[in-house]
Amino acid sequence: MVQRMKSMACAVALSSLFSVAATAAETVRIGIAAPFSGGAATYGQDVRRGAELAVEGINAKGGILGGRLIELVFEDDKGSPQGGVAAVQKLMSVGRVKAITGGTNSSVVLAESSVTKGRMLQVNAGAQADAITDQGNPWMFQINNTVSGNSSAFNAYLVDVMKPKTVAYMGENTEFNKTVLELLREKLKTANIELVNVSTYDADTNDFTSIITKIKSLKPDMLYVSDAYPARAAQLWKQVRQLGGFPKEVMSPGVVVPGLLAPAEGAMDGVITGEIFMVPSQQEETKPFIAEFEKKFNVSPGKGNLVIYEAVSMIAAAMNKAGTDTDYDKISNTIRDNAWPSPRGELKFDAKGRARAPYFFIQQVKGGKLTQLEMIKVN
Repeated sequence: MVQRMKSMACAVALSSLFSVAATAAETVRIGIAAPFSGGAATYGQDVRRGAELAVEGINAKGGILGGRLIELVFEDDKGSPQGGVAAVQKLMSVGRVKAITGGTNSSVVLAESSVTKGRMLQVNAGAQADAITDQGNPWMFQINNTVSGNSSAFNAYLVDVMKPKTVAYMGENTEFNKTVLELLREKLKTANIELVNVSTYDADTNDFTSIITKIKSLKPDMLYVSDAYPARAAQLWKQVRQLGGFPKEVMSPGVVVPGLLAPAEGAMDGVITGEIFMVPSQQEETKPFIAEFEKKFNVSPGKGNLVIYEAVSMIAAAMNKAGTDTDYDKISNTIRDNAWPSPRGELKFDAKGRARAPYFFIQQVKGGKLTQLEMIKVN
């Protein structure tokens, strides 16, 4: 009887030991909501690759919080607000994630934020709308530049260097494009440049010929296009070419990615845009990231790969520094109180949770690829 009791005690002790070991080894699950289907699916591929590279590096160094590895959980937001809500709900309830990142389209992330606010840390990697971080959510952060941040540098170049006499605008009716247009209006008005036309369209539009024909009749010096969905934007630029094009052509900054240039099939050659990241890079801190990405995927990285890499890396580093993966007040304060190393240099977050890129690049499409026209140091 005594021997049996000793055996039982041993079994309980071993069970407890295994339980402690299992708890210590529990992964930290980070949820990623991104479009893996639909018109913005090329963004999803960028997100997957950048996130996987970040986790590979973190786990190779032993993980965080005393040896816990990072595990990624992916959900398709389908590039729609409804899809985004469903994705983050599943990540939180079924995926049991400790934080949510991803985010490529502003209307989608805005919808997601209604679910995560007050419940979970969310780091928006790619969407640009100012409204995302204007909500006063202390657990929401933004890696990519906001629309206002990008427009400040890009619109200054448009007015001071390109100097159009008249401008016509066309873009989808979204939160992202509303802010793009508002800031463009203000800058053009200040410079006494006439905005001769504003044409907006619905998300399911794929025939732009009537809009383009109307704009051509006005003979503007410049066409400004704002569209964050690569498949649709490629079709738009093909139709612009079919109808003869415009003397000067620009596209809203932060949206021209390889997944747009490839299906455009040369139709975007000559278009000027802007971005926070450029390959090749003159910055020493950026070169290792580019080399690692090219080694793993055999292609050069784009902005979409970069910002999710930074988001995942920053979430992991902040949890580790804060000593917790669940105390979101502590993690959020840690994010705001520190500077975080990234391939672009140190990232610092303001009171609204926004990071600001240290550089902005003016680019032009040539031969189906982005080339650098100017690098602007951001104060």
